[in-house]
Amino acid sequence: MISPVKIHRHQKETTSLIGKKGKIVVWTIIRIATKLFSSQAPYPVVIVKLENGEQIIGQLVDWQEEDLKVGRLVIAVLRRSHTEDKESVITYTIKFRPI
Repeated sequence: MISPVKIHRHQKETTSLIGKKGKIVVWTIIRIATKLFSSQAPYPVVIVKLENGEQIIGQLVDWQEEDLKVGRLVIAVLRRSHTEDKESVITYTIKFRPI
C-alpha cells in the first residue's frame, strides 16, 4: 500500500499545476497499456510546453481525433490516475484537456 503521507506530499506539488495552460509539443497513442492502465487503453500521452517554458508529460483526456496535433492548446486538470483495487488509496494526477 502507498503511504498516504507520500501521496499528500506529491499532491501538494501537483495542485500547483492545475489550470496551467500550454501547447502540445509531441503526442503518441498508448494502445497496449500496463495492468494498472489497461482499462483506459487506447489513450493519448502528450508532452506539453507550459506558458512558463516548463515541459510536462501527461495523458490527454476528453479528446477528439482533431485534438491530436502539435501546437494544440491544452489546460492541466486533476483527474484520477488509476485504482489498484476497491480498498486502495485513489491516486490523482495532472492530465491535460484540450481548450
